[in-house]
Amino acid sequence: MSHPIDKRMTKDEMIGSLIQQISGMQNYAQVESVILDISRVAAVHGLPVSQCFSKLEITIEELSPMNLTSTQWSCFRYALICLREKASLLRKYRRH
Repeated sequence: MSHPIDKRMTKDEMIGSLIQQISGMQNYAQVESVILDISRVAAVHGLPVSQCFSKLEITIEELSPMNLTSTQWSCFRYALICLREKASLLRKYRRH
């Protein structure tokens, strides 16, 4: 992320940064790397991970394919898949 670690980032700033990052990605490996790093980044900034996942998911779902290239749209759809898998794992581990 481009934000310095010592600066507290709001949830909206984090989501905005993630959307910007994903929109510039060219492949699924890049997307997966960013999604896998959300927990760490959220923790560094004192943000609730599950809320960050939910807000990012909602934000991506609201994007219009008309305003995106096919690569961007594909990367955002893949980000949703990754987010849902990771959120499911978080819920599973919270039960145990």
